Amino acid sequence: MTDTLDTTLVALSPADMVPAQAELIAWCDRKVQTLTDEADELDLHQQLAVANGWKTSVVTAAQNRTARRIRFYEKVKAALQAGYLLVPDMPIDVLAVRVDRVKQPESTVSYRHSHFAAKPQDLPVGAGRYVDETLKHRDESYTITENGKEVNKTLLVSDDYDEVDFPVRAIKPIVLEATARAMALKIFDRIGNVMNTGADPIMLGQIIDPRRQHRYATFFIAWWVDTRTL
Repeated sequence: MTDTLDTTLVALSPADMVPAQAELIAWCDRKVQTLTDEADELDLHQQLAVANGWKTSVVTAAQNRTARRIRFYEKVKAALQAGYLLVPDMPIDVLAVRVDRVKQPESTVSYRHSHFAAKPQDLPVGAGRYVDETLKHRDESYTITENGKEVNKTLLVSDDYDEVDFPVRAIKPIVLEATARAMALKIFDRIGNVMNTGADPIMLGQIIDPRRQHRYATFFIAWWVDTRTL
């Protein structure tokens, strides 16, 4: 471990991961403290700007960025403390996302090939609920007569249902139980399994990285292997 804020951790065996996890938790604490100090300084800048009638939009934007980064490291720390292993970021088939809405937003579309996807929200630990990644819609298409001809009109209307629809028959119960435990903690912004063509799913939880679009801190939740596939 160096004296600088950031560090590089190396694990050559599973046994090495235990001290590595502890080091990462301490690293999160340092990041949060540094960003908290930065937030306090920005608050002072905001007060001075308001008192002098200066423009505050730049300071406000910086405050929001800092708040998102603090929230990110707090969630990473919570995942580490819960025993989840940090792994390289990788693409997943998203099964559930965490949101703070009470129900699925109402919407209608008039084109057939629409992709209805729920977006994860950047929420603090313990907030919100998990919903299915796919927004459910019902088909209320109809036919009208225009210039003496029947014309089909597409109308897809959002449904009330948005609970997570896990492929329970395709995944071992123990993996589903581990996923349910992870969901109960409400740490991860989205949960899914590794995108591959194999039959053995690796379930991962991901936390939105506020500094990079489509980047996440990724954690291992569960995995199983059927030796008949080896």
